[in-house]
Amino acid sequence: MKKPVVCVVGTGGTIASKYDATLGGHVSAASASDLVAAIPELSEVAQVRIVEHSNINSALMDTQTAFGLRDTLRRVLKDDDVAGVVVTHGTATLEETAYLMDLTVGGDKPIVVTGAQRNSDEKDPDGPRNVLCAVRIAADPQARGRGVMVALGSEIHSAVDATKVNPERLTCFGARDVGPMGIVTSQGVTFFSMPQRRLHLEVSQIRPDVHIIKMVQGSSDLLFRACVDAKVDGIVVEATGGGNVNLPFYEGVCMAIDAGIPVIAGTRLPSGAPHPGKGYLGSWQSLIRKGAISSGFLSGIKARTLLMVALGHTSDPTRLREIFAQAGGC
Repeated sequence: MKKPVVCVVGTGGTIASKYDATLGGHVSAASASDLVAAIPELSEVAQVRIVEHSNINSALMDTQTAFGLRDTLRRVLKDDDVAGVVVTHGTATLEETAYLMDLTVGGDKPIVVTGAQRNSDEKDPDGPRNVLCAVRIAADPQARGRGVMVALGSEIHSAVDATKVNPERLTCFGARDVGPMGIVTSQGVTFFSMPQRRLHLEVSQIRPDVHIIKMVQGSSDLLFRACVDAKVDGIVVEATGGGNVNLPFYEGVCMAIDAGIPVIAGTRLPSGAPHPGKGYLGSWQSLIRKGAISSGFLSGIKARTLLMVALGHTSDPTRLREIFAQAGGC
């Protein structure tokens, strides 16, 4: 039986890193071709094609390069013979690229983003197994229509919820409010659920000048004043608890909104959504009354990604609120 065609698109990262003696550390050096050549078992799963998009460690991944991946993936997926795509990526900003692709690529062919915690030249790298699992997912007909997925350590997470939870463990990704949507075992790929709160926005550009400001005890409005002076595209607030901030932070939010800068109000907690309850100035509901938009169940990182994309689609506050209501879930 003819095996499905899966395209492996390389972007660099730890999965492609080798030791550089002149720099005294590891840097992204191996190509996607090198990664695939090290995994002979791939030929038993799929016909693998290779595309080199970039080769950089993901902490150095800029928004332009990440958004450019959208066009690379669309070009690859346009081929009727291609069943799905695997993207190899550094884990540091993998969740941002994955969600950016989920928002902008479109279509129902599976896109699986994977990486590694160990460098490619270590004696027991985890990259080969992760790539093999990702190709198995991308080749599976059941993977269609599930959006962009993140797969490391044999777990499958939706790009909507995936977040890196540990800098060293091999199972380094979790989901903010749910468990894995599937797993890969020796028996094959098993899915448990369909991702929720997904949406697609057709954009030709994004607005990358969006900043996250985290509320901590005793915070001032300094960073808000800097953002207003710089006329940034947008601000995401990671507030305390259920979305509450102190008075200087509240005044900073008001300053930004009055300057015409969209502000997304969320929580700095690792799960959950902001909610009403408190009534003082600085409470989450006071931010919403002022004109801030709820992040819902999106993390600050995902809210920033969505705002960058949404502003490439519309600047209308009502429409932005609708988009975040759909993606945030409340």
